[in-house]
Amino acid sequence: MGCCLAPRKCPTRSELTAAIKANTVAFKQTKNSKKFAARENCGETKKCGVCNNQIFKGKKVICPLHPGNNNGKDLRKRKFCEINYLCPTQEEYNSWDRKLQKEFLAFVKSKKPDWYQYSINIDNGGYLKEFKKNF
Repeated sequence: MGCCLAPRKCPTRSELTAAIKANTVAFKQTKNSKKFAARENCGETKKCGVCNNQIFKGKKVICPLHPGNNNGKDLRKRKFCEINYLCPTQEEYNSWDRKLQKEFLAFVKSKKPDWYQYSINIDNGGYLKEFKKNF
């Protein structure tokens, strides 16, 4: 979710929660990803800066228009979504071998983060920095 914020926006946790809850209600009203993608404000951002496409799925924040949630089909609009963006944590993770990747995932899981803590610490490199101190 951290990578789905407009540049230079720093919303509070409560602002993000309210915005994502509103998006979730809109998604449930459309009943499917294609209709959600077809709405007028798809790909825009809320006042707090979070993308209108971010929703809660259980305890996670997801983009229901991402190809990983649509059998490989990308339904995201290009107004805001930076589809090729990888945060520094993801870029470094992609360069590791499988063993180190598994160790990092176990490290992150041991933190038992909620959606907010996970997103912020992955996007800002907090978990990466802490993990690298240990290896």
